[in-house]
Amino acid sequence: MAEPDILVNFDLAPAANAFGASSSINGIRGGRWKDRFRAKKRLQNKRGKPSFLDAEGNQKSTDAQSRPHPKSDVPAGPNRDNGPGNRLKAGNELPGAPRPSHDQPIISSIFSSNPVSVVNVEKTGTENSGPAIPTNAPLKDGSVFSTMGLAPALASHLVNNMNISAPTSIQQIAVPQLISSDSDAFIQAETGSGKTLTYLLPLVHRIYTATLSGDKLHRDSGCFAIILAPTRELGRQIYTVLMQLLSHPSLHWLVPILILGGEKKKSEKARIRKGGNILVATPGRLADHLSNTTSLDVGFVRWLVLDEGDRLMELGFEETLQQILTALNERAQKRSNKAPLVDLGLPDRRITVLCSATMKASVQRLGDMSLKDALYLKSNQKSDAANDGPKSFQAPAQLKQAYIVSPAKLRLVTLASILRRAFIRKKEHMKVIVFFSCADSVDFHYQAFRKIDDKEQQDTESETSPDEEKEVETETLEDNKKKPQRPSLAAKSMAPLIDPTVSLFKLHGSLAQHIRTNTLNDFFHEKDGAVLFCTDVASRGLDLPNVDLVVQYDPPYSHEDYIHRIGRTARAGRDGRALLFLLPGCEEGYPSQVLKEQHLTRRLADEVLKKGFGAAPLPKAAKVVDPLWKKDFMPKNSGAKWEQEAIDFHLDIERRVLASDELSNVAKRAFQSHIRAYATHVAAEREIFDIKQLHLGHIAKSFGLRERPGDIRLPARGKPGTVLSATDEEELQRAAQMMRKKMREHMNIASEFNIG
Repeated sequence: MAEPDILVNFDLAPAANAFGASSSINGIRGGRWKDRFRAKKRLQNKRGKPSFLDAEGNQKSTDAQSRPHPKSDVPAGPNRDNGPGNRLKAGNELPGAPRPSHDQPIISSIFSSNPVSVVNVEKTGTENSGPAIPTNAPLKDGSVFSTMGLAPALASHLVNNMNISAPTSIQQIAVPQLISSDSDAFIQAETGSGKTLTYLLPLVHRIYTATLSGDKLHRDSGCFAIILAPTRELGRQIYTVLMQLLSHPSLHWLVPILILGGEKKKSEKARIRKGGNILVATPGRLADHLSNTTSLDVGFVRWLVLDEGDRLMELGFEETLQQILTALNERAQKRSNKAPLVDLGLPDRRITVLCSATMKASVQRLGDMSLKDALYLKSNQKSDAANDGPKSFQAPAQLKQAYIVSPAKLRLVTLASILRRAFIRKKEHMKVIVFFSCADSVDFHYQAFRKIDDKEQQDTESETSPDEEKEVETETLEDNKKKPQRPSLAAKSMAPLIDPTVSLFKLHGSLAQHIRTNTLNDFFHEKDGAVLFCTDVASRGLDLPNVDLVVQYDPPYSHEDYIHRIGRTARAGRDGRALLFLLPGCEEGYPSQVLKEQHLTRRLADEVLKKGFGAAPLPKAAKVVDPLWKKDFMPKNSGAKWEQEAIDFHLDIERRVLASDELSNVAKRAFQSHIRAYATHVAAEREIFDIKQLHLGHIAKSFGLRERPGDIRLPARGKPGTVLSATDEEELQRAAQMMRKKMREHMNIASEFNIG
């Protein structure tokens, strides 16, 4: 018998789980994974937001509006996130948490949250108080120039007219060798030892004696010597020394020529057409004239001097130097069949002289390219026995070197303290040079120290703005035509934040050439105290008198740059001091790992601040009350006078940066350029100068900025509505001038100066 049909009634309604969601959502089976996922999403959207049951059985929603906001969403007050204990450290933020808004400027004390030094002070050396014997001073053993083989007229001219009574060690060794020998030479001596006269004296002596035994030479006889310098400033200095040497009446016919980048080529071509016997030039401009100026006769060149050879290679002149050497060889072969100069007592071939205070791979490569069987001439020092080989670095023994460990937030006030302390004694004609890593940093610190308030009268600085460059009609000797000439202006100002009588100068490669020239000239002849803010453009070969202190605010890019920077002081036997700024942490290994031969002493920032800000009060205009400054951020020992003075000084800089859009843009650009420059240290020193270890917020603080590093935005140059600084206007003006010049060259193809 058949069984009856059974009807089974099941309740298929979905059962709600603890979170109010249907259990059938997870029961979708079959198909692709994407299809199942989309089906689940559609079911969730139809049923609304999921809910859950609390402990009392009440249904709660999980909407975002019902959730409490995290504390980071609450806008922080002006003093909320500045204390060291009120902010989360980097890397401790909750994942996925929204970042707090930072519309308010960050106000923090320069004495709070500073890193601690990692080097034990007791392990560092102590400063040697005993006087050191100068190693680059003129000899005191009775040596005179007349016993070195120089012509009597030239030797007496050095003593009577140039006030040089005795030679230095390198001059005593190298000058007789270069007079008697026709071999190439490499001259290595410490900074300030007279390398310029070392190669100029034999050169001028041999040309002078040639006129005594043979026919009289004149300016049309040809170019006998070429001296190459890496920078325009050094080239002009060599030219000045050469003019002093040729001022003797018997040498009046010997004419030098100076050709430098940045000058008018039309004037240089006119001087070349008139003739000259000794040519001082920069490599780029000389290569240009060799290619485009047919009146430049270099077929009889008998001396080629490469001054500061390592710098020539560093600036990318290797290819240019190769072109110059090739051109000289080709023109010498064309002149080989004409009137040899051997009968006059001049060398029968071209002699190359390479000079440098340091010797590294680039200098050796330059020597291999230009020298042949060269003599190695080095000053006779007692310390040379300990230094093995030509790679030793030369620094004067009487130079006192030190380094200061300063946290990033204290760098600016520490620099101000050092400069104020240096001029307290009011030493006559005292000068200080401060080196920075980039031109933008020079511009900011120059603006920060040059004036106190907006009411100060404008100084004599010119940034080549159209209003300031009024054309002056002058009559030239070359073509007797009236031509516009720029006024003689320099980047100079007073520095009342340092001392009311101190003049402040700035120098870097982005300035116009006439400003660079006049700045160096004014700094050279400044009678009162003077401070020069500059880049490495002033670190090579410049002989600036009365420089008693060299401050390296930014560490050099290499050991060789360090040697040349400190070489601006302690010259020709004078005493000098050099100070290097370092940050706490990995940078403290720089003296022991890289500068171990220099025996640097250690100084702490607090000690320097006490001497600088505690000795004398700041000018009244430098003290400011900032409404954003609160008592919560005063240091614990806020009663100390020097701390309060340092705080007031730094707050004044911050206030001026906030009040001026132009100065704010200068500070932001300086901060960005400083970070980029910090990453360009040589590979061997990357572990010491590790950019990942920098606290960017503290670095920004040292530039007077209150923005977070990630919030620092700089408007593009030249955009509409952009407030351009004086430096920006200068660059735009220079670019426009170059464009107009190029257009004139294309339109006037048939020109007397476009020959060759």
